[in-house]
Amino acid sequence: MTSLPTLAAHEEHELSLLLSGRCRRCAERLPGGTALRGRPCPRCGEPTLPSAMDRAALHELHGTQSTVRLWLAVAAVTAGALVASWFPLVNSLLLAGALVWIRFTIVRPGLTLLTPRRRIVTRWTLRLATGCFLALSVIVLELLTLIPAAGAVVKTVVSAGQVAAAGGATRSYLSWQVGREGRGEPVALWEVALLAVWTVVLLAVVAGMVAVVLWILGKLGLLHARALQMMQEARP
Repeated sequence: MTSLPTLAAHEEHELSLLLSGRCRRCAERLPGGTALRGRPCPRCGEPTLPSAMDRAALHELHGTQSTVRLWLAVAAVTAGALVASWFPLVNSLLLAGALVWIRFTIVRPGLTLLTPRRRIVTRWTLRLATGCFLALSVIVLELLTLIPAAGAVVKTVVSAGQVAAAGGATRSYLSWQVGREGRGEPVALWEVALLAVWTVVLLAVVAGMVAVVLWILGKLGLLHARALQMMQEARP
């Protein structure tokens, strides 16, 4: 007779396989949307998630894993910002690294659960929105570099908050799309049209980010040159 802990571990392993886009029996790659639509594996015929309760359990497991991975990113950025927040562009690089982590550990597993059309729309919506957010965040972080009152603690709090906001929004949007996939709702036309809007916004924000970074680097260069001049004048 199989014990309850063994059964629970077996079910958790099966859900983990489905969450990674694989069949719970043969572990072969499933077509997008198979598990959330409750369709059987096309290779071995094994039922994936035949009941609504099973699909809800998969949705919940995806949300739990995403939350853990998000807070790992927040903790890493917080630690890194405390150490190197005084240097220009370091906080921005930490933020970019955290967004890459979110992309590979939260977004990619969620996309495997979606049908091809929804996967494409979701992927590009997140890419464009993340690009806009990163550009705006870089502007804020680098402007704080020029403010003496914005010390290490302020920049650390801002950096951690930006990662938490970006990750939370990404997780919520992806969870919304996973839920719609499970209910069999089609991709709306406004979602496709929104991609064009995000593209225009991204181009404008990136142009602003480049201008701000160049301006800040110029300011730092002028400040450095001024400091050298004052040191030379102070010499006897």
